[in-house]
Amino acid sequence: MSSLNPHFTFNYSQPEEYRFSHDSVFLARQVFELLNEDLGTMTALDLCSGCGIVGLDFLYHCKSENRAYPSGFDFMEVQDVYREHFEKNRAAFGDNPPSVNFVNQNYESLRTAEFSGRYDLILSNPPYFRINQGKLSPSEFKNRCRFFIDSDFTNLIRGIDAALKPQGRAYILLRDLQDHGWNPLEEARRLLNGHREIKKVADIRGTPLVLIS
Repeated sequence: MSSLNPHFTFNYSQPEEYRFSHDSVFLARQVFELLNEDLGTMTALDLCSGCGIVGLDFLYHCKSENRAYPSGFDFMEVQDVYREHFEKNRAAFGDNPPSVNFVNQNYESLRTAEFSGRYDLILSNPPYFRINQGKLSPSEFKNRCRFFIDSDFTNLIRGIDAALKPQGRAYILLRDLQDHGWNPLEEARRLLNGHREIKKVADIRGTPLVLIS
C-alpha cells in the first residue's frame, strides 16, 4: 500500500503535541475493504482511539460509499484530553451522523461485565512499546500514546477477547519487535490459548495487521 493516502477523508482535529500517523487511516481503509457484509447490524469499537482517527475514517468510508453505518460505535480512550478533538471530528459528518460514543476508560474495562461480548468489530492501533523498549519522552502525554503505561499487553489482548462476541472480529496493528526480543503476535497467540484464531491478514506500511476471530 502506498505511503500516500489515495482516499480523501477530512482534516482531523488533534493535539499539537502528538500527531497521528498514516498507519491509522490505512488501517481504517484496509478493514473497510475487507468487510463485505451488512455493517448496519454491527456494534463496533475503536480501541485506544485517541481523537477517533481509525473509527471515524472507517465511518467516513461508509458514508462516502453509501454503506450503512454500524448501529453503534464506541471510541475507548484513557486520556480525556482527546475528547474535545473527538467531538470536533464527529461534527464533520454533518446532517448524516453515525451513532458514536466517546468512552473515557482504559482497555482493562473490557474485561468487566459491562463490556462482555459486546462487539462484533474492534479496530485498534494501540501503543507499540513496553516501558523497557525505548527512550521515554519528557512528555507524559506522548509516552502514554506510545508505550503500555496505563496497563499492559496482556490486558489489551484479554480485554479484546472478552469484549468480542463469539463470532466477532478484531483488527489490530501489532508491530514486529523481535529486535527488542519480543514477538507480540506470538505472545498474543499464547494469551488466547486457542480460544480464538489469530493471524496476519495485511501489511500496513511495514506493520502487520492482525485479525483475531
